[in-house]
Amino acid sequence: MPKSSARRNDTRRANRDRRARLEELRKQQRAAERRKNYMFIGAGIVVALGLIAGAVIPAYEHDQAVARKNKPGYQAKPTAAERAAGCTGVHNDPISAAALHVTQPIDYSKEKYGDTAGGTPAIPPTGGKHNPISLGDKTRFYALAQNSRPERAVHNLEHGYVVAWYDAKLPSTDVQTLQNLATTLPRLLVVGWSAGDLPADKHLVLTSWGRTDRCSTASSDMIRAFYSKHVDSNLAPEKGFPPIQGADNYPPDVLPGPNASASPSPSASPAAKPTKKSSKKK
Repeated sequence: MPKSSARRNDTRRANRDRRARLEELRKQQRAAERRKNYMFIGAGIVVALGLIAGAVIPAYEHDQAVARKNKPGYQAKPTAAERAAGCTGVHNDPISAAALHVTQPIDYSKEKYGDTAGGTPAIPPTGGKHNPISLGDKTRFYALAQNSRPERAVHNLEHGYVVAWYDAKLPSTDVQTLQNLATTLPRLLVVGWSAGDLPADKHLVLTSWGRTDRCSTASSDMIRAFYSKHVDSNLAPEKGFPPIQGADNYPPDVLPGPNASASPSPSASPAAKPTKKSSKKK
């Protein structure tokens, strides 16, 4: 073969080899760029998932915590003020809707709408059956000697009132604290529980519709805190309503019947919401 032909063939082979090496280098470069892009994309996905998880998981956990705290049977840890007063903390009782009116006495220990934690009877009640006529609030302190009917006080709870119940073993200084608070908190009723001792060796019990806090002593700060949080609670079927008209005209130990008639009570403010009994009957 002529030398010139051999040189051309060598040149062609060298060019082919050079092109092959360049193509291989390009493939390697493209593969490296793809790997780098995949790494960037993967890192972005990981960061995005982390951000989503960081937002969703706390919100989910918060919603779950709120649901647990609103569930019947939940027992809140007592605050510092509650611990100082020997309180158990607020208990979520079973919630009853606006309940059946009855005109006879009720044995609330056999009812279910109250705090039964630790096997205590559901007294004092925080819902359920009650009398058609509430207690009045012209006088908001009902002493033990008045033998006030709990069936009537439950009607106040239905209207969003807070009721503080006390028994004969509560010290007189604590009773005086309750009496003082009853003159300053307009939707607080203090009612003596005349049917024996209150459960769990707790002689003061704060209630709103569906909520109970059992205490050993009366603390003004603690009671005000409970009142602020639970008065006119959204749980109360008829929150914001005043007492039933004429309620102050009945002694607290009377259970008015369904056909009872009474003149409008001076405690019913003209600016207050109309009572439900003016427009409907349960």
